[in-house]
Formats: sequence, C-alpha cells, structure tokens
Amino acid sequence: MTDSGRFDWWTSLTTGFLQATVADPDVRRGRTILAPSSWRPRTTSTVGQPPSSGGVVPESAVVEKDAAAKCRAYLATAQKQFSFEDRRRDLARFTRDFYKKRLQVRASRSLREVFDALADPDTLLIEMAHDGQLPHLGIVRLVLKSHSIARQDSNALALYLVGNHYTAAMRPENLRFGVPLKGGSPDDVKHPPRIRLGKAQSHVPFRLLGPPSAHSLFALRDQVTDFVENNLSHEAKRGHRTLPNARKRILLRLDEEFRMLVLAASEVASFGDWLIRAQYDLFHRMMGEEADRIVFLPMADLTSLLRPELTVVAERANDVSAIKAEVGREQLSAGIEPYTRSAREPPLWAYCLACYRRTRVPWQPGNALDLVCPFCASHVVLAAEEAWKWVMPDIIGYEAALFRLGIAGWVVGSHAPYHPVIERTYARLFGVEMPPKFFLTSVPVFRGIGDPRDGYSRTRLLRAFLEMDPPALAKGLAGPWSDDPKLRSDLLAA
Repeated sequence: MTDSGRFDWWTSLTTGFLQATVADPDVRRGRTILAPSSWRPRTTSTVGQPPSSGGVVPESAVVEKDAAAKCRAYLATAQKQFSFEDRRRDLARFTRDFYKKRLQVRASRSLREVFDALADPDTLLIEMAHDGQLPHLGIVRLVLKSHSIARQDSNALALYLVGNHYTAAMRPENLRFGVPLKGGSPDDVKHPPRIRLGKAQSHVPFRLLGPPSAHSLFALRDQVTDFVENNLSHEAKRGHRTLPNARKRILLRLDEEFRMLVLAASEVASFGDWLIRAQYDLFHRMMGEEADRIVFLPMADLTSLLRPELTVVAERANDVSAIKAEVGREQLSAGIEPYTRSAREPPLWAYCLACYRRTRVPWQPGNALDLVCPFCASHVVLAAEEAWKWVMPDIIGYEAALFRLGIAGWVVGSHAPYHPVIERTYARLFGVEMPPKFFLTSVPVFRGIGDPRDGYSRTRLLRAFLEMDPPALAKGLAGPWSDDPKLRSDLLAA
C-alpha cells in the first residue's frame, strides 16, 4: 500500500506477481496468475447441488429437477431425429482450444473431464446466452440456475455463451462498474466509473478490440475508490452504521479484484476474450472447481461450427422473413410489440472492414460477399471463405443453428418477442421442435453502501464482490426459482 492507502500497482507488477510462462510451447508467451491466497477459492461451493448437499432449498430443487427431466426427454427424442455426434466432438475440440490458446486456462483434471463430456452426445447441454458485458447479478443468477438444472442430471453441463460480437455503442451501460453515489442509483451517476474505449472504438466489436490497458484499469480502480469514500461518508451522515473495518475490507477486496482484472488482460489478446476470462475467474472465485462445469464460450466464434446450418438459414431467407412477418402480425394483434417491423431484412449481418459497423446482407454462402458500407461508403469484395469471418447471423438464425449441436435446454431471462420466431423457424427449417425453454424472470436486489434505501436491481458483480463474500453471494443468487433474491452488504450493520 502507498502512504495514501491505495494499492501500489507498479510495485506489484515488478515484484514477480506477473511472471512469464514458457512451459507449454502451445500457449502464447505471456503471464500466468499467481493468485494471492486471499482470493483463491477456500471451499468447494455447493451452489446448485441437490438438496442433500445443502446447496439449494427444496422448492428450487423441485423446479430444477423437473427442468432437467424435460431436457433429458428432449435429448432422447432429438437423438432419434438427427445425428450430432460429430458436432459434439467439434464443440469439445473448439472449447479445448479456446480455453488453452485464448483464455490461457490450463486444463486441470476437472476441466479435462468437462471437455470429454462435451464430446459425449448423451451429455445434456443447458444453454444461457447474453451480450458481452461486466455482468449484473441478474445475468449471474441466470448462469447459476442453468448450472443448477445441470446438477440435477448425472451427465450435464451449463453453457454460458458471451456475445463478443457486441460493441460498446450498442449498450454503453454494459461496461460500467456499477457503483452508486450517495444514495442514488448507479443509473443516475453523471460520470459513472466504466471501462473507457473511446468514441473511435465504440462501434468496433469486442472480439476485434485489444484488451483494456493496465493504465485504464488503474484509472478505473482509483475512480471507484473515490466513490467508495463518498459512499461511506454518506452512510454515516444519514445515520446508517457500517462495520468499523468496512473501508479497509472494501479497499482490500478492490485490490484483489483489480489484480485479477489486470492479470486477465495480460493473458488474452482481445477485449471480448477479456470479458469472458474475467467472468471465468469471477465464477471460480464464487464456486471453486464446481465452476468448471459452466462452459464459457464466445458467441461469434462458435459460428465456425455452424456453417451447414447457417447456409440453410441463408438459402431459406425468404422463409425466415415470412415467419418473422407471420409472428409479427400475431403479436401486433395481441398488442405485443413484434421482434421486427421489417420482416424482409436478411437474417445475416456483415461487418465493414473499414469502420467495423454492421449491416444486413443478402449473402449466400459459397459466393463472394460484395459489400458497400452504408456508413462509411467503403466497398469490399470478399471471397466465399473469407466472408465467413465477417458475417454474423441475427438472433433468429444463430439460435436455430446452435440447437443443432444437441442443445437440450435454454434458460432465458425474459419473454422476448423473438422467442416464437426462433421456435417457428427451427421447426420449419429443420423439421423438429426446439429445446425446452425455462424462464427465469426473478430479479436480484442488492443493498450496499451508497445504494438507494431499497437497494438496486441491476448491481454489477464486480461491485457486489466489494461488500459480500463470493461464496455467500453465489448462494444467495441461487435461491428459489420464483423468488427475487434480496441481498445485503456484509459491511452494513444490522
């Protein structure tokens, strides 16, 4: 620590905390985590385990056991309708390479078992997908409950797909640290602490950006520290007691957290991979080795496994448009805003190689992609194979293609208007029913230092870690399926 009480990052970075890794020639030369004992997982979490383990309450286990049974029945039917053994082997190989070469995660015995399970067509895969971000507790709960369903079956895994094709401009709030200020909502903070990318990079997909610099992370850490000081003073002024050592404990946790974020940034090559690696580390902080059974994957790169299905989607673009229009009319007649009012838009996006913005294109796989960017007017012609690297399906095409990997269940956080479009598209294009969906619409509310009196419903995981022990936070978020978890800072006096 410095005389000011803040952690001396530069000393940390020059005293062996980051060390070169050369033992494995297949792993990019870089750095490996030597974690302080204070943030190594101290216990094996029971989050999501059957009731006898004490991990979840009985009501939740009943819901999750029923969901797992539905997934098992669906998979048994799907195996009779189409073959996906080869696809599973491809998925396992992709995941192994992604963890080793891009996340820089070494394969423990536990992870090797997970990779083997991915290749097994009898393994239930429970999907949860979300846009790339510093996750709020609602997203964390979705992942944990996907894992809880998987735990009810003897051979199942949760897949957490992270949207590394998103950009900062799409949802600027996704890169905020999420700290409140003096009793106000984090949403109302005029200059919120966040990862700063700059206007020129705001439209660049996360997968094409470099990871955040150490300097930018140091700056964010210092900004959050200032907010912590103001919030502690605010709680004292309004008569709410905090524990005597609250400030010290928050700053220590903040130091640990940013060590992890800096180290993650030093290990990976892209911003998208950093968002995934950071979440991988955070979940392992909450759950220990049990988090290995949550498979973290990049949405954009998975399309390399889905080319046959995406080709079908592109070739039958007119059918997909007809389904969008059909469902849209039904939704409008029911008073529901439809997924799209422009049903004839093609189901594929292409990214400009100059400005990286995306536009829908009527591209047919196997042909060259001729693209004139409507934003910067750049013109490019890409050969058929090269075009795949710059094309991304919309959510309809993506999910319809993804299900062909043998997905057995899908956990979602809302009744989004595109769900019936996906369901109908999958049935019409591939002739089978889509996997069962499980709606988790409950909302975690966290009350921490500096929060509004009734708490906040979109608290970011990084912020919650400052005031709750990670395993306790995971246990609270894994509560009953229909409940809105009420979480309270460890540092607020009763």
